[in-house]
Amino acid sequence: DAVVEDCVNAVGVDVNTASPALLRYVSGLSATISQNIVEFRNQNGPFKRRAELKKVPRLGEKTFVQAAGF
Repeated sequence: DAVVEDCVNAVGVDVNTASPALLRYVSGLSATISQNIVEFRNQNGPFKRRAELKKVPRLGEKTFVQAAGF
C-alpha cells in the first residue's frame, strides 16, 4: 500500500478515469470520498476544472487543498 501511495502522490492520477480504489491513495481522500468522486463524475460527466471537485459530496475545502495537486 505504501508503495502505491508514494507512486500516486509522486505521479498523480487522472480524476476523470481513475477508479475509487486508485483515488483512495491520493493524500486526503478516503474510500467514501473516492467513491463519491466517481459517482459524481458518472452523473455529471468529466471534470473540466479542479474547482469542480468542490461540488462532490463530503469533499471539503481542506480535503480539496490537500488532494487537488494530484
